[in-house]
Amino acid sequence: MLKKKLKIAIFHLAFIYSGGGERLVLEEAKGLKEKGHSVEIFTSVLDKRACFPDTIGGFNIRTFLPDIPFIFDGHESFKIVMSCILAPLFAIKFRKFDVILAANQPSLWIAWVAKRLFSIPYVSYLAQPTRFLYMRKIDKKTGLFFSKKASDSFTAMVMHKAKRFIYWADKISIKSSNVVLANGDYIKAVLEKTYSIKAISCPAGAYPTSKVSDYRLRLRGKIAIGPSEITKPYLLLTNRHFSQKRFEYAVFALVALLGKYPNYSLVVAGKETDYTNEVKRLVARLDLTSKVKFLGYVKEKELNILYSNAAVYLYTAPEEDFGMGVIEAMAKGTPVVAWNNAGPTGIVRNGIDGLLAKPFETSDFSQKVLRIASNNRFAQKVAQAGLESVKKRFTYEKHLKTLEGQLKSVGISS
Repeated sequence: MLKKKLKIAIFHLAFIYSGGGERLVLEEAKGLKEKGHSVEIFTSVLDKRACFPDTIGGFNIRTFLPDIPFIFDGHESFKIVMSCILAPLFAIKFRKFDVILAANQPSLWIAWVAKRLFSIPYVSYLAQPTRFLYMRKIDKKTGLFFSKKASDSFTAMVMHKAKRFIYWADKISIKSSNVVLANGDYIKAVLEKTYSIKAISCPAGAYPTSKVSDYRLRLRGKIAIGPSEITKPYLLLTNRHFSQKRFEYAVFALVALLGKYPNYSLVVAGKETDYTNEVKRLVARLDLTSKVKFLGYVKEKELNILYSNAAVYLYTAPEEDFGMGVIEAMAKGTPVVAWNNAGPTGIVRNGIDGLLAKPFETSDFSQKVLRIASNNRFAQKVAQAGLESVKKRFTYEKHLKTLEGQLKSVGISS
């Protein structure tokens, strides 16, 4: 008789920031466990103070290697590289699992080693091609987070010296996957073109509200988020604080909006980084300090309150592969403005359940925000359509159904 419940190992790059990729892995682990599967998470770097500190303690997460004191500068990258190099030595610990879910590189490489040595099948989940090897225009312009942080480190030297090997390892570990899942239709097409593979679209999910409230309620009153009091109406921005996200577009949209609606403000959630300071300096130069509020890390419950009360959600990242914030905002009935480029084009139907601006025209982005702010009836219509779209296409229930089905097809037949 075939086993219906699986022992699943989930591999993830690192838990060092409260971002969409980390949130998705935790939701997958929680959902699979609720379905009766045994789930353990493994990673190269774990910092419980930096990654969803209010919830991550409830998950069984272990590092591939012992958590030794950091010696090298750029230590996060160093631990990731060492996990890759030493994978043949610790792969034996995964023999007890039926299947591995490998979320982005180098998880796939480590899963490939385990498969080669112990015949453990693995399902790959990719949100993007490996960025170190296939950089977007925005990455070339701003630099990658890990490479910038460790640009002069031993780690960076090793990675660049071994680039030919990394190309091979990346390609072989993706092509050797039992199944490749992609985070949405847009990135599915990118992956298939980049690696000459067939992938299955399995977009991330959200938890939709039951119904959309009267949009006018988003334009008056106040809400409390931790120690901060926020006066409505406000624009909301929730991306990682990395330069690739281009927060300045939101600042410029606010400037345009204030000319006609001076009661608006911009609320920015998320753990602050060096890039946050750059944005704050821009805000100060434009004399907008009183109009832009930086909240820092926001707990999940409070984040939902922010989504549910925002007048407009701004997604400023110009080359994003998917857009977790987009579907999370739509799930709470919040009108979204994003670029008509990359990931959001696979989520938002322009003019129907959100607005997409011409890449990368600041004036058009601002006009899209003004269109929502100046027409409550249109905003209500877009909000309702956005919620219905998420219910139909982007729920965690739908995501987990696809994910569990693929894990079972691989894990049970092995």
